Amino acid sequence: MSFFFFKKLSEEDKKLLNNLKLVLDFKPKNLELYKVVFTHASVGRNTKNNERLEFVGDSVMGLIITDILFKKFPKADEGRLSILRASIVSRQSLNVLGEKLGLDQLVDYKNTSGNEIKNLSGNALEAMVGAIYFDRGYHRAKKFVEKIVYDNFDLEKLLEQNKDYKSKLLQLIQKFKLNITFNTYENMESNEKNQHFLCELCLDDRFLAEGKAWTKKEAEQKASKQALKKLSHLRLN
Repeated sequence: MSFFFFKKLSEEDKKLLNNLKLVLDFKPKNLELYKVVFTHASVGRNTKNNERLEFVGDSVMGLIITDILFKKFPKADEGRLSILRASIVSRQSLNVLGEKLGLDQLVDYKNTSGNEIKNLSGNALEAMVGAIYFDRGYHRAKKFVEKIVYDNFDLEKLLEQNKDYKSKLLQLIQKFKLNITFNTYENMESNEKNQHFLCELCLDDRFLAEGKAWTKKEAEQKASKQALKKLSHLRLN
């Protein structure tokens, strides 16, 4: 005769499990993983915190969103897809999504800076994706992220909004106080019959990017797009 012993859940664990069922639409297998999701580093050095799961969730989420955008927009180039993905996974965006799921109400933390408090929900969301990946695998994590994306973003509209590369570059210049100059002029190469516009961008007097087009506006947009790709390590949010 064999006996099976089940660990009795505490009232606190039961409450967490019920909250998770509402957020995830499935029952977690490893509750301990999700306890870590909601444990901020400020709780203490000897306690497992959510930073490692956040690290994993960031990568898994990035891959899933890349897959969504790649399939959704087969004609969009790498630059547009990168900017679109960046707008979805920006810190501000993740914080809003985490708050919508009520994750900020579940995080255990102690006295910490205002910036860290502001990012609690977004960090918990990334950690949650990491926990789902380890608990139930990539496909379950993909389903979770897909639901969040499609429930909260109009991807077609977002793609249109992200066409204005010059405006985004100007926002970046203002936020990080970058010394970027635009030099746009008419130009005609030896093999051309008509003049075109060439826009050259310089960062601290050093060449950064250029764009060539039949209109001044389009040349500046192309140059700004290239510049944003090179400055992709800087985030607006």
